Amino acid sequence: MKRLLLVYIAFLNLLFFGVYSCKNNDSNISKATIAGTWQLEEEFSNDENSSQLKEFPLSSCDKMTTLDIFESGKFIEKSYYNNFGTGGECIKDTEEIHGIWKKGYKEIFHFIYDKNNTLFFTKSYIVLKNENLEVTIQYEDPDLEGETILKFIYTKKLYAVEEIDDLKR
Repeated sequence: MKRLLLVYIAFLNLLFFGVYSCKNNDSNISKATIAGTWQLEEEFSNDENSSQLKEFPLSSCDKMTTLDIFESGKFIEKSYYNNFGTGGECIKDTEEIHGIWKKGYKEIFHFIYDKNNTLFFTKSYIVLKNENLEVTIQYEDPDLEGETILKFIYTKKLYAVEEIDDLKR
């Protein structure tokens, strides 16, 4: 009987500490996801002589730009611009930017752009911060000395239920 009680206590300890350690490990696993449709809210860039970022004013048309990030690991950026040749009409850029994304260390994500993009980025990373998506891109601009840094702040766009299936592409 004493031996059975010791086995029972050992079993309970194993069960308790096993569940406890699994819970601790689960809490370290990030549940953060960047999948969804994000809308451009702010843009920052540095100038020729400084690495300090300054806000770049965006028009309401610029703010129609969206970033669709799919659970499959793909993304598409759809940009809009004011066409002053047609009286300032807001027009969607015909060339979308495509690529893939990967989760990096902790809460950092990386975008890998398709090769047909006009700029070759030396570094790009994405961070979820205050429920916003911050996309930072660095590249060498041959017309400027030094590295150019662009930072885009996106907010999560609310979408209809039927659009959710599209995001799972």
